[in-house]
Amino acid sequence: MSDDITKLCADSLRAFTQNNHGIILKSSHAHELVAAYFGYKSRAALLADSKYPIGNLPQAVIFVMTPDAFIDQRRTELQGLPPDLPDSYKLGEGVYVPLFAGKSWTSHFPPFRSFDKLAKYMVETSDVYQQAFQFYGKVPMHHIVSVRDEDAGVTVNVLHTHKISAEEVLVDGETTINLPRVAGHIGYGAPSLSLETRSGMEREVLKIKEGRL
Repeated sequence: MSDDITKLCADSLRAFTQNNHGIILKSSHAHELVAAYFGYKSRAALLADSKYPIGNLPQAVIFVMTPDAFIDQRRTELQGLPPDLPDSYKLGEGVYVPLFAGKSWTSHFPPFRSFDKLAKYMVETSDVYQQAFQFYGKVPMHHIVSVRDEDAGVTVNVLHTHKISAEEVLVDGETTINLPRVAGHIGYGAPSLSLETRSGMEREVLKIKEGRL
């Protein structure tokens, strides 16, 4: 199954580069790039993963795309890669599209571009969150996301805050999203969410860092 998925995406990537950019991509390069888009440092690492093989992808409920920075780094390591390939974001279209075409993707969740996008979606569609913070009315809430990646899965922590000054926010609560790993570094099982609200002395003041909110 892993070979079927990687071949499907590698063939799609080669067709994408040739049809849209007139670039002929070697099969070996396509397979290495696909491995990178699945979160692996090499095709060999992808094939060696027997614990969470990419062949389990049809079982995944959540799909989170690999960051462009990871792909960019891998591209610098591949000798003989065509220098005029489009950027990693655009190139990802050739890899990911066949995974979600037709009936290939059956989850009711959309694919997520990043864990930040996943966190925002989960919070905004959570009835528990909406009820917990309904009394804030029109006070703008801001979310600070952090991600902890471990072997068995990923934990996403979301601090719910509001500004108390131009440089500070007050933490009103925290949502924890647990994602069990299913397929490589992109496919996860059903998420579990827990929300903890804070009040009084439980609240903490955080300095706003550039790009944090």
